[in-house]
Amino acid sequence: MVTMTASMLLIDLRGVLTVVLIVIVAGAIAYIGDRVGHLVGRRRMTLFGLRPRYTSTIFAVGFGMIIALLVVAVVSLVSQEARQALFSMNRLNQQIANLTQERDQLLQDPVVLRSGEALTPPFLVRSTDSAAAIESRLSLLFQGVANLSKNFPVRPYTTNVKSPDARTKIQAAAKFVRSLDPVSAIVIPVAGENIFRGGAWRFTFAMYKNVLLYRKGEIIASVQVANGKDVSADQAALIALSTAISRSAVDHGMPPMLADNPVTSPRVFNSAVNQLTATSGAAIVKAVADADIYAEGPLSASLTVSPK
Repeated sequence: MVTMTASMLLIDLRGVLTVVLIVIVAGAIAYIGDRVGHLVGRRRMTLFGLRPRYTSTIFAVGFGMIIALLVVAVVSLVSQEARQALFSMNRLNQQIANLTQERDQLLQDPVVLRSGEALTPPFLVRSTDSAAAIESRLSLLFQGVANLSKNFPVRPYTTNVKSPDARTKIQAAAKFVRSLDPVSAIVIPVAGENIFRGGAWRFTFAMYKNVLLYRKGEIIASVQVANGKDVSADQAALIALSTAISRSAVDHGMPPMLADNPVTSPRVFNSAVNQLTATSGAAIVKAVADADIYAEGPLSASLTVSPK
């Protein structure tokens, strides 16, 4: 706050000093012009053979023009904004028009991809491979994702996989993968920011450890049902359980795109509904891991129902 106030005072003082300087310069020139006019009048000097009266008028007009030129010169010297306004107005207007057009496009055009949205299915990269092998695979993935820009209404991605910027990203990703040894890495290309129609194609690599999340038989999530006889409440509880399974998996380290659709067969779902409707009073529905579940998935669970 103090810094902003000081900056504002500095800007205001600079403007005041500029005005004072202009007034002083204009006054000095006007004074000199007046003295010269008096001198010309008293001595009845002539210019180009004109009468003294006309000569005096020419001197007065000339000094007025000099005042205007010096004022412009002083303002241009002390103020960058004034120089731009005087000599770059057309360029400024064009820049304003371009920025306005870009703003309107961003506000009106729909988002093609949202920040963090997956661009391809996940890739499993072994951390036990050599650094060169990991970089080679990530380079192929980088080039493939770059080429995907041709399938969307965006500007083509022109950064070459061998460019310094691309190499830096690939080497950083490869270094992370190697650091996980012996655990493999799950690599998912995602949108680096909201990508708009006609906008730039920006992406990055989201990486996860392919670690064990749940052992077989471990409870993933659970919900309570107030009255098992209420079929609509039972179905709502099972839908809520599906959401809870996904949230639990993400919290344990599974990529969101892999945790979005827990695998529960229709037979298991219908069996859970039947068990609930056969239960009098409150009940608890638990989602249990069908097998050891790693971050790469699948997120497969069976359902158990027990009275509360």
